[in-house]
Amino acid sequence: MFKSRCCVTLAVIYCLAGALTPTALGADRKDVIREARRSYYDLKSKGLAGFECQVSMDWDSMFKTLKPDATGRDQVIPILKKTQFQVLVGPEGASTVSHHSDVAPPNEEVAGRVRQSTGGVEQVLTGFFQTWSGFMMGAPFPEADGDYLLENLGENYRLTYKETSVDVVISMAHDFTIDEMRVTTPDFEARVHPEFARNQGEFVLLGYEATYKAASGAPQQLSMKIENRDVQGFSLPATVTATVDLPAGKLEMPLIFSDCKVTKR
Repeated sequence: MFKSRCCVTLAVIYCLAGALTPTALGADRKDVIREARRSYYDLKSKGLAGFECQVSMDWDSMFKTLKPDATGRDQVIPILKKTQFQVLVGPEGASTVSHHSDVAPPNEEVAGRVRQSTGGVEQVLTGFFQTWSGFMMGAPFPEADGDYLLENLGENYRLTYKETSVDVVISMAHDFTIDEMRVTTPDFEARVHPEFARNQGEFVLLGYEATYKAASGAPQQLSMKIENRDVQGFSLPATVTATVDLPAGKLEMPLIFSDCKVTKR
C-alpha cells in the first residue's frame, strides 16, 4: 500500500512510556484477523481483475472558491471543461491516470495554467486510488498467519504490522470497524479516518478524512466523499468529492465517473 522503512513501532513506544497497558492477544488473534478480513468488501475476492473509467471534473464548483481572473475565466476554464480524464486500475489496485483535450491553448501562459490544473486533478485521483484500493482491493489487514501485533485495548483493538518497509497501525472496534489508520514512511506520515456503509454485511468505503505530512512542510488536510454504484456486479465509485483545506478556504473538487468497464478474473 505504501513504502517506508521501520523504526520502533508505535505500540512499543506507548508501552515504554506507560501510556497504555494493552493486552496482546495469543493464538486467538488469527481468528480475529480472519473475521476482520471477511467483514470488508473485497473486489479482488469477488472476481474483479481491474477497471477503467472516464472522469470529468465539475470546474464551475471548483472555481467558486478560487475566483479566477479574466484569463482563467475566458481562456483556461473553457479548455478545462473540454478535458477528459481516464483512470485505469489494475488487479492489485495500482492506478494510472491520464487526460486528453481536443482544444489547444492559445499561448504558453494559458497552456501552463491548464497543465497546473490538470496536474492537480491527476494528483488527487492518484492519491485517492492509493487509499481507496487499500480498503476495496483486498482487505486492509495482514494475512491471519502473517507477522503482526494485535492488542486488546478494552473498547477497541490496535493492530500493528509492517508492509515491506511501511509501518501501519490500525485502530478498530470489536465489530472490526476501522476508525483510524496511521501510516509512517521515511517521506511522510498519514492519518486516515475512514467511513463505511454495510453492504450485505460487508464494509464498503464511503469516504475518509486524512491528514498528510511530508518530511518537510506543513500538514495537509483532505476529505473524500464517495458515492458508489453497481457496475456489472461490482461496487465502484460514481462520484468522488475531494475537499482540500487552503488558505483561501475549502476547495471542493467534484469528480464524476462514467463509462466504466470492468475486467473479471
